[in-house]
Amino acid sequence: MHKIRSTNFLGLVALVVALTVPSASIAQSTGADYSTLTSAVDWSSAITALMAVAAVIAGVLVVRKGIRFVLGALK
Repeated sequence: MHKIRSTNFLGLVALVVALTVPSASIAQSTGADYSTLTSAVDWSSAITALMAVAAVIAGVLVVRKGIRFVLGALK
């Protein structure tokens, strides 16, 4: 009984793969071109802001770890 279920499941997986692979290649060949929209956006300021936020978070975590280290040494 278990073997019949696994065979049916594998057949279903094979069917789904067989049906989606051709449609994926068609969708890839006729995809929309957004290069005109994305080339007009300057990402440098957004990347700088994200890096600044990441640096602040990293700084807070380093300070927190340092405080825990010092308090642990005092105990």
